[in-house]
Amino acid sequence: MFWSKIWLFIVAAAAAVAITVALLLPRPAQRARVDEERQRLVVACDVVGIQMRDSARVQVEVAGAFARQGGVVTALEAASGTDTLDEVRAKQTRELAADTIAEVQGTRPDFAILIDRRGRVVARSGIDEAEFGDTIAGRWLVDDALAGYLRDDLWYSDSRLFRVAASPVIKGPTYVGAVVVGNRITKEYAEDLMRPLGANIAFYADGQSVATSSTITMDRVAEEYGKLATSGNDPSTDCKAKPFNGRSGKDEFTAVVARLPGEAESQDAFFTVFIERSKALGMGATLDAVRKDDMSFSHFPWPLIALGFVGALGIGLALMILEADRPVRKLAGDAVLLAKAQVERLPEEQHRGRFGSIARSINIQIDKLAREARAARRDLDQLLGPSEGGEGGLGNLDLGAPLPARSESIRPPPPAEFRFSEPLPGPDLDLSSGAPARVNAPPPPGAGGSGSIPKPPPPRPKPAAPPAPPPTPSMSNPQISPALVMAAPGGLSGLHDLLTSEEPVPAVGSTEEEASFRAVFQEFVELKKRCGEPTAGLTYPKFSEKLKKNRDDLMAKPGCVGVKFSVYVKDGKAALKATPVKQG
Repeated sequence: MFWSKIWLFIVAAAAAVAITVALLLPRPAQRARVDEERQRLVVACDVVGIQMRDSARVQVEVAGAFARQGGVVTALEAASGTDTLDEVRAKQTRELAADTIAEVQGTRPDFAILIDRRGRVVARSGIDEAEFGDTIAGRWLVDDALAGYLRDDLWYSDSRLFRVAASPVIKGPTYVGAVVVGNRITKEYAEDLMRPLGANIAFYADGQSVATSSTITMDRVAEEYGKLATSGNDPSTDCKAKPFNGRSGKDEFTAVVARLPGEAESQDAFFTVFIERSKALGMGATLDAVRKDDMSFSHFPWPLIALGFVGALGIGLALMILEADRPVRKLAGDAVLLAKAQVERLPEEQHRGRFGSIARSINIQIDKLAREARAARRDLDQLLGPSEGGEGGLGNLDLGAPLPARSESIRPPPPAEFRFSEPLPGPDLDLSSGAPARVNAPPPPGAGGSGSIPKPPPPRPKPAAPPAPPPTPSMSNPQISPALVMAAPGGLSGLHDLLTSEEPVPAVGSTEEEASFRAVFQEFVELKKRCGEPTAGLTYPKFSEKLKKNRDDLMAKPGCVGVKFSVYVKDGKAALKATPVKQG
């Protein structure tokens, strides 16, 4: 099984590596997506700054062209020379400004403010047109324009944010005033900024949103701006700051905050660019993102996958057949031969690995049973006494030998005078003296009087100097049935020997096996007595126990379905033979 285990390890390791790669790949992809989102935000933020600067340059050019109009120069020169600005002058100047705005090509300004050299508003067109005569000098943009500079700025006024540009109005060497043109930052402007970028933007000033490209209101924006305003960093580096994650309801967004330059900066003006945060990638999300085209033969190596699967399966099946199936079949076949008694042991050398260990264990058990059988024979020989040639009383237990013919002289019939023609009525028998007592019985048919039982034959002579028999138990008038008397070998004399032995009297109705063992025991005892052998210490319980043990040992052998025991004379001594009964 070594190569099968190695192959299983290789396949399991390959599967583990494949699963690990499948689980790890989404994480680098997720990091790459997050980096991509941040890069998009940085680019979008930088693009917003660039577009706003480009728009400011266009506004400056429009303001310069506006300031060079002859009507504008004349109107501002006249207004600068008066101490009071009336409504008629303001109306005429406003109409001039509106006509001038209408003539602008390209991006037109939303409004225009004409200022004399004292910083007074001569007229407004497109915004607060009813107001004039107020002084707006002091604003950075206006002061620079009156000083002769072209520049742009961001104004926040009345919850509105404006992009403005200013140009000085010059007549000869004298500055006669300035022109301020501007555009309001609106939702349309924010959408135009973000359309090519695929993101959203929101402008804030004085803590509130003034324009946005969407209706999304994201949290944490003011908090992040506060961190940025107090960081002391250059505003030009705001777009390079680390993006943050915000929420709007259940939606999550990734955003970056940048401060707005100019006068609006003093009023906490800034903008934020944000995009919807991508969902975290994982095994499930990656599988959901798979399209049908991704599984086509042109994009996925199906032939290599199929070839690898078939190869791995074929190698695994081959190793399983070589190292498992074939050895199991061979071991099973040898076990069948062992069960049919065609072999005595399993061939260990023909089996390898764990199967050889199984065969070895079975053979060890077979050897153990054989040793126990031999030990049982030795124990029985010791019980029955030794015979000539060093063999026990059982003699050679030749399991294959046929049963010898039983000699009629082994168990002689009882004498004629002890044959009863009718059952005995249950007489009393007194065996306390060690000899049979008279038994009262009815007279035989045809005899007159009460009749009497003839005297029993004299007891058989005992061997010279036998060992003292065990004490005979005293039995006072035991009830002896005719069946017991007839069953006792040798008639009443055999019954006397049976009653004076240490083993209990066999009960009427015992099992067939018990009766067979007792018959063999009686035959064996009588044969030993006939052969002049001692029988002291030979009791039925020990004898039957040894017979059962030898029977069980023989029954454990293959093909044996029964055991027959018989007695015979071997070399002038009593011997016992066990003959196995084989199946069929």
